[in-house]
Amino acid sequence: MEIDNLALNLDKIRKEYPDNPLDFFKGKRLCLFKACLEKYFPGVRFGIENLLETLGLKVSVCENQSCCAGTFFQRNLITRAQFAAINERNLNEINKQADILLVSCNGCYNSLLRGRDFLKTPEIRRKTQQILDGIKKEMGGESYPGQYKILENPNLRIVHDLDFIYLIRKEVLNTLKYDLKGLKIAIHYGCHYLNLERDKDMEAYLRDSFKLEELVKLFGGVPVDYSEREACCGWGASQIVIHPEEALQVTYKKLKSAENVNACFLLMPCPTCLYTLSKPEFREMMGEMYNEKLEIATIHLNELIAILRGCEEDQCISLKRTSPRIHLIYETLTKE
Repeated sequence: MEIDNLALNLDKIRKEYPDNPLDFFKGKRLCLFKACLEKYFPGVRFGIENLLETLGLKVSVCENQSCCAGTFFQRNLITRAQFAAINERNLNEINKQADILLVSCNGCYNSLLRGRDFLKTPEIRRKTQQILDGIKKEMGGESYPGQYKILENPNLRIVHDLDFIYLIRKEVLNTLKYDLKGLKIAIHYGCHYLNLERDKDMEAYLRDSFKLEELVKLFGGVPVDYSEREACCGWGASQIVIHPEEALQVTYKKLKSAENVNACFLLMPCPTCLYTLSKPEFREMMGEMYNEKLEIATIHLNELIAILRGCEEDQCISLKRTSPRIHLIYETLTKE
């Protein structure tokens, strides 16, 4: 069996729909992948879901989806076959209800494609199917044909939220109520977005990093360079657990570097990076380590678009909790 590359072909869409790429998505079933760390930032899912609905697109979430298991794999807690099996089960469930899967998290996006890559090795593929067979037995059989089989000939294609938003950026711009008021914005892409580009032919190790900058300029802001722009957020999978002080040194340098260029906030496309760069406990630990309080705000691209589109604060920001993290951003951008 040939293993399909499930990444959505953005170049093909641009060529076939040069005037309005959004037309490609009309009439298709879109699904939002539920990234684990989105639960800390409800505006991440709300922001993209509300945008899609405004654009007249059909969108859902998959209730039977589980974690992508990327963190477990990166921490050597599961094998490649176990990792692939978890993602194949997820893909089977989502393929049943959707044509296109949008992913807000760099790690989840990487995991869904990486699990498919592993299946190209015959031994891993065999072990993966054995695991799925065991799940089928444990669950008492299938609820639909092929539920616990490696996914063959899927209709499903996967796209990162950032890539999707950049593709239809002109249509997104037309939905905005506010702009970025010429504010200086620091950009963070995240390691799993920039590195190991599994959705193309590995012509280069690093993905081009220009989309966030162009979106910032399009929305009326000024992207600013800073010395730690290419640096990791500090999460480092196991590093934040095994070597927390060393990991937070990386986080501190990142945040301090953005503060040094007077950036209003740090913008990123990944809730895992957002968690690391925002978590109050981490900020307190860094304050104790360096005897300095870091003030710079942080925000996910989906949250920012929700604010610029004029959503109510309790819809796109708080939802389940008060968020000092982006209250200042909200107040600054929506001030008349």
